[in-house]
Amino acid sequence: MLTAFLQYPVSFGDPAANFRKIRDTVNLAQFDLLVMPELCTIGYFHDSREALFVHAESALDGPTAQFLLQLSADKNATLIAGIAERDGDHIYNTAIVVSRGRWLGKQRKCHLSRIEKRLFTPGDSLACFDDGICRFGILTCFDLWMPEAARLLVRQGAQLLCCPANYGGPWTTQLARIRAMENATPLICANRTGVEMYAGAEATFRGESQIVGPMGEVWTSATEETSLGLSIIDPAAHVLKANPMCDDLMEEASRYALSGPHPK
Repeated sequence: MLTAFLQYPVSFGDPAANFRKIRDTVNLAQFDLLVMPELCTIGYFHDSREALFVHAESALDGPTAQFLLQLSADKNATLIAGIAERDGDHIYNTAIVVSRGRWLGKQRKCHLSRIEKRLFTPGDSLACFDDGICRFGILTCFDLWMPEAARLLVRQGAQLLCCPANYGGPWTTQLARIRAMENATPLICANRTGVEMYAGAEATFRGESQIVGPMGEVWTSATEETSLGLSIIDPAAHVLKANPMCDDLMEEASRYALSGPHPK
């Protein structure tokens, strides 16, 4: 399967502009699965929960879900993209998953940064998705910092890990390679670029999106402000988790107790 990430400077608070940017960038491209950044249609640094609530939407049939459903049908592909999901009085940092015009589900971010805890409710579970070609799990940005989260998804049978992200520091870029290697599983990290204002100063998002192989090797990475990175992955080759030192990494991992996030 041909996998991809899409990296671009998100226009803050302007979903329509970001919809155009996404569509224009992928217009002539072909892929089977595409990962886009976290909060990729509204931006990241919202001043308050009330300000963010204006942009929050239904993960099932909100404007972003409708846009992605149509785009996934047009491209005959699976799309993963981050939104602010409104559910009653709660707002979740959520990745929507759609495939070939069908809604497959959503993954709420379980681990929130200090900034995000003012705005979002954390998710309380992690589960895999299957689009008929590949079984994959989603870790949104800071979720990637928890080794247990990635291991939980891989022990559920994930053949691929997908990471929508918004980060400016260098650490997540390195962690992506580590998570892939310690789970013998390819990983796609889609980070955004651009600048936003936070606490009166400019905050820069570094990009550096990448597709990483099961030994932590970088198969493709972003080199431009707006970039569509592509790499071929064979899901069948990543059912059994093996490396040069071990024929079945998950058999070794099963010696340790593991549980998912605890509901608050």
